[in-house]
Order: sequence, then C-alpha cells, then structure tokens
Amino acid sequence: MTIVPANFRFDGPIVVLDVRDDLRQRREPFARIMATVAALGERDVLHLRATFEPVPLLKAMAKRGFAHQVQEHAPDDWSVWFHRPAGAGATCSVPTSAAAAAERVVATRAPADGLVLDVRGLEPPEPMVRTLAALEALPSGAALVQVNERIPQFLLPLLTERGFVYEIDASAADRVVVRIRRAE
Repeated sequence: MTIVPANFRFDGPIVVLDVRDDLRQRREPFARIMATVAALGERDVLHLRATFEPVPLLKAMAKRGFAHQVQEHAPDDWSVWFHRPAGAGATCSVPTSAAAAAERVVATRAPADGLVLDVRGLEPPEPMVRTLAALEALPSGAALVQVNERIPQFLLPLLTERGFVYEIDASAADRVVVRIRRAE
C-alpha cells in the first residue's frame, strides 16, 4: 500500500516501484524504472521509492512530459510521484522499445565496424540511456565507441552484466573514449 500525502492530488492509479534495495546493493535501477515508465497508462502515476532524491531522473522525466512530487521520509528513504500534468493527454515521449530509443541516438561518424556515439554535453542519465539503446540495435561483430566527458561509472557494470566488454581511453583532456563490443 502506498500513502500519498494529503497535499498531493492524482487522478489515476498508482504504480509503486521500490528501487531502494537495488541502490543499496549498488545495482543500477534505471532500466527497471524506464521499463515501468514505458508500461504506464495515460493516467497512471509512478510512485518511486529510492534512497536519495534522484535529481537527474527528475530532469529526465520532465523532458518526457512528467511532473513530479517529492517527499523525504528519512535521509535514505525518499518517495517521488511521477505523473502527467492535467491536460497532457498522451503526449509523453517515453520510448516504448529499444528501436524508438535508438532513433534518438546521434552518431558523430560511423567507422567500418560500428558506430561512434558522442554523449558529451548530455545530462545524466541520458548518456547511459542512449548508449544502452544503441547497444541493443548494434549488429553482431560491430563495436560502439562512446565519446564522453568522464568515465561512465554507472554504465560499466551494466555492460558486463549484459555480456559486453569494453576498453577505456582517458588520455585526452577533453574526452573519454569507451570502445564497447559483445564478449566472444
């Protein structure tokens, strides 16, 4: 059961997703969150439980047409309710498949054996979202070269879990290059 504070008003059903254990176990819950968001009905409200206020997620969800309400229960226990503002209808742009997400990938150039994805200047978690979407659409034997501003610490364990290997080149002052391939 979820308790909504009296000053929060929602019209639709509430879908609860608790990622506190994932975060405590250092597992990245972003894919689970986005899968839940993609399954939301037009009037559904997502009640996310987390161990901190997920500010980057708030920004990412706002770009997808969601408003939010936040409540701190304790320093390591937060609730965020994501909802579509009244009158927004079905204008939310949450991708419903990897193909839809991959359409948003911007390549800087395509090497012979894959794709270069420049994610510099994007706010988290967008670099990870775009990289994972591009990897789902990556042909067998191809490589994805991600150009980033920093080493993508939260992406690396996900790559290993999904059967990818990677090499990191952080020798340039203005970029980090991560070359990603499927493990053989």
